[in-house]
Amino acid sequence: MDPSPFILCSTARLAQSLKLAHAREHAHQHPQQSEQPGAVWQPLQVHTLQQWLDSLIEQALLCGAIPVELAPRGVLDPLQERILWEQAIAEALQQETLGALFDQAGMATAAIEANRLQLEWNIVLGDAEQTEETRQFLRWREFFRQRCKQSGWLEPARHLDWQIAHLPAATAFIPQEIHLAGFDRVSPQQRRLFDALTAAGAVLHTWSTGLEAAAASAQVHYDDAESECRAAVAWARAQLDRDPSAKLAIVVPELAKHRSRIAALLDDTLHPHTLHPAHAQSPRNYDFSLGVPLAEYPLVRTALALLRLSAQRHQCPQQDLSWLLRDGYWSSDQEADARARLDARMRSKLPASIQVEQLLRLAQKAQLNGWPLARLVADLTALLALTAAWPRRQTASAWAGSFSELLMNLQWPGARSLSSHEHQTQQKWQDQLAAFSRLDGLLGPMDAGRAVSLLARICRDTIFQPEADIEPQVLVLGMMEASSAPLDALWVIGMNDHIWPPLPNPNALLPVSLQRAVRAPNADSAVQHEFASVIMQRLLHTAPVVTFSYAHKDGERELRPSPLLKDLAPLQATVEPA
Repeated sequence: MDPSPFILCSTARLAQSLKLAHAREHAHQHPQQSEQPGAVWQPLQVHTLQQWLDSLIEQALLCGAIPVELAPRGVLDPLQERILWEQAIAEALQQETLGALFDQAGMATAAIEANRLQLEWNIVLGDAEQTEETRQFLRWREFFRQRCKQSGWLEPARHLDWQIAHLPAATAFIPQEIHLAGFDRVSPQQRRLFDALTAAGAVLHTWSTGLEAAAASAQVHYDDAESECRAAVAWARAQLDRDPSAKLAIVVPELAKHRSRIAALLDDTLHPHTLHPAHAQSPRNYDFSLGVPLAEYPLVRTALALLRLSAQRHQCPQQDLSWLLRDGYWSSDQEADARARLDARMRSKLPASIQVEQLLRLAQKAQLNGWPLARLVADLTALLALTAAWPRRQTASAWAGSFSELLMNLQWPGARSLSSHEHQTQQKWQDQLAAFSRLDGLLGPMDAGRAVSLLARICRDTIFQPEADIEPQVLVLGMMEASSAPLDALWVIGMNDHIWPPLPNPNALLPVSLQRAVRAPNADSAVQHEFASVIMQRLLHTAPVVTFSYAHKDGERELRPSPLLKDLAPLQATVEPA
């Protein structure tokens, strides 16, 4: 049996898609073998570049090829890196008279990007080019690196430099041939990594997921973005009506902005039965490459609301309690009717801001009058008992244990069986709770309000998309997402000149001239146009037929098409918005 190719991908989603596509192809080509008990076949060797590199270096460390004392004690995850930068900036601003007025979270975001750009793109900061903003950034970076040095930590960008430097010691574990997939833009740091792999004897290839010939393409315009989205969804429905087995994609440059709109249209058009609450969790034959913040999922929203209630139980807005009484992800859903009646009584009898004890007494009085609220009364009693036993301050890991115990005693996430998506959401919540518990060394003891606020922020910053229950026929992708295999047809919306190519957005903490000199991402219009052209060519080789659309107006503002569409033939709008 020939060994399967070894593939390194730019994203985890592309790696997963390639594995699934390979498994489907094998099952189609060898249906009898797939059905045989104990049948063995070789899956595709697919990894993300960073995952494989971490595994490679770990293997070299375990066998002694790289001395353990040379390895960093730890690598900061994104959350730890952000908190450490915020602390460094806060420490540096202590000397500033108006330091408390600065947006330290926003400055930390810019500093993280500046630090990453400098390392990935070899931006050398000479004295002559330094602006006041750059000098401030260098002060923050000094505080940041001092903390990292004291604890033996490295941020991901510097850790990659360390791994590249020690790659020659791991030569024995590097495959002879490596295929690279989805790398539309290669930074100098990645180029150094690829050169090191080549020097170690590996032969690098580009793994193509597209078609050899460019697609038959055309452009079409609509009145506004709403009409565009409706037309794209109507097109997908028409394509599936003609060929129920078709594989399609709708590509959206501003996917985060239009995601909820497109999801609602796809449900209305392809799955109208899901509008009924009983079918809300039914599988869909579409899937998004971009999720939403974890905090927006109902199951997690309930968990955070319960924790906020526990942390501020002496002063709770009535509207928050009202929402929890009507929510089904905690306590007993068998008491839903009685809880709704209790909600109405609470709003008529109690003030706008109340204590949990007041709600408990109201529930107990209603229970004495025959209302079935035994479970709710028991859960509110447990909440008060547990929170009364909480220490005033404790570490993040201790709070993680307290929060888990509280949610378990409040019957979260409910008694009914969870759907696949809900189960994945619950698992992602557990992952973020574990990430929160790893902050002991950075934050030290804190009170309950601070702990809940930080956990909520982690969930807001975590973008999550559950895996589809069935193989989707319609993919909704961002412009940077690559399909694992050629599609039957593709529709790209939002091709206006202010959206694509993306507008330049150089980092404010680094000299713009230096960013332009190394052609860093977002440095100027020329860089953006070149990168957008690369993405455009990939899209044109993703399907035999590709349609690009743009809007004429955004409210009263006149819009223009992207300059990248100038060579495409116009197409009469044959698909009208639904």
